[in-house]
Amino acid sequence: MPDFYARHKKNIFFCLTCLLGIVVLYPFIDYQPIMATGDHGRDLYAARVALEGRVPYQDYWWVYGPLMPYYYAFFFKFLGIHVPALLTGKALLVLVSSLFVYLALTAALVPVGLAFIGAMWSLLFPPEFFITYNHAGGTVLLSALTYLTIQYFRQPKTIFLYLSLLCAVVLALVKINFGLAALLILLTAVIGADFFCKNKITREKLIFYAAAVPVFVVIVTPIYFLLLKGLPVYALRQCFPYIGAYTLHHTPVLESAGALFQSILRTVTANPISFFMAVVVIFCGARTAQLLLTKKTKENIPVILTIMFLIFFYIINLHEFLASGVTYRLAWSKPFAHLLMFIALGIGTQDLKKWVRVLLYAALALICAIQFLNTNSSIKAFKDPFHYLGGERAKVFLGNDPAWTDTVTQTVSYLKTNLKDDELFFALPYDALYYFLTDKASPTRQIIFFDH
Repeated sequence: MPDFYARHKKNIFFCLTCLLGIVVLYPFIDYQPIMATGDHGRDLYAARVALEGRVPYQDYWWVYGPLMPYYYAFFFKFLGIHVPALLTGKALLVLVSSLFVYLALTAALVPVGLAFIGAMWSLLFPPEFFITYNHAGGTVLLSALTYLTIQYFRQPKTIFLYLSLLCAVVLALVKINFGLAALLILLTAVIGADFFCKNKITREKLIFYAAAVPVFVVIVTPIYFLLLKGLPVYALRQCFPYIGAYTLHHTPVLESAGALFQSILRTVTANPISFFMAVVVIFCGARTAQLLLTKKTKENIPVILTIMFLIFFYIINLHEFLASGVTYRLAWSKPFAHLLMFIALGIGTQDLKKWVRVLLYAALALICAIQFLNTNSSIKAFKDPFHYLGGERAKVFLGNDPAWTDTVTQTVSYLKTNLKDDELFFALPYDALYYFLTDKASPTRQIIFFDH
């Protein structure tokens, strides 16, 4: 039995990550902490009308890449058109992301037990984009690209490069600026790895160097061109609000950087457990730096490359937050902070006594268990009739105030009672949820009416 465990422990913990991930995520299949009639309504409406054949940008206002409405439409097709079907699709993305976190940590030579805890940590303290379902697709692609790139650092096989490029291409169809950022980071990481590891530059490698950018452009550009063809300039700027007056938020970079520092400080000082974790991570980070700088061996080069890659990825993925100061956009960088934390814990404790490592792993596992129990208890408290949004298209428990749920229920009932089968209504200024819940199409392409 010990021999079997030694041979298969990586696969055992992978399966355990998958099984416990399902346990962690299952309560979220019919529960959502907060729902907005605007942004969540927009995403639900987009997925429903995508199933009907409507096209993003052309047929309805959409500010992200075109992929995710079709992804969630797939779940509507086979599970029914209701909120839990979409939440099932989102939960699957979160689960797969955690599996890539586990694989990335093991590829970075983090002990499998700690890598398993790291994967659980990513599930229990996720990079939550509370305002949209779209970005869960981006997180799984970033996690996959990270794993593949770390694998390349250890085994410079061309297949890892092309799979990473595929992740960047698909990510551009989820959110174009992050796809471009991923391409930049991938090329920088590969060039750096080949230089510092003195990898052999093969014919296949040269083809990748020459073709990566053109392949990205040739695949991504025609898709966006076909979807945007014929739209007036103002509509293009509405769907891609990155410049000028259509940009939703303007914040000086230094001010955003200060807000980032304050956010980290608030997290560290939030409670004794957070402070304890910060002290342990700083200690392990310092030991990691010491070990890697004093023991300059060939085996350490991939580890150093991994750490530099993750730091670079963390910084680059802050670009939306630094330009806007919008706090939830920090979530794009959160997965890389998680990975760096557990790599530091893995390397920084490797020379410590076994009982110290066991105590640390037990403390981390206990934190995860407490978070799981607290989250489950909180969800159960909301699963009552007062927080249930009923109806054929909803079927979901919400953390919203019961008065909100009651208002939405009464509004939907009124619309269904008073509208004829072929009659439409206009939701102003931004309440696309009612289009979804009543099975009605928006009478206009534009479904948001704010000052911007």
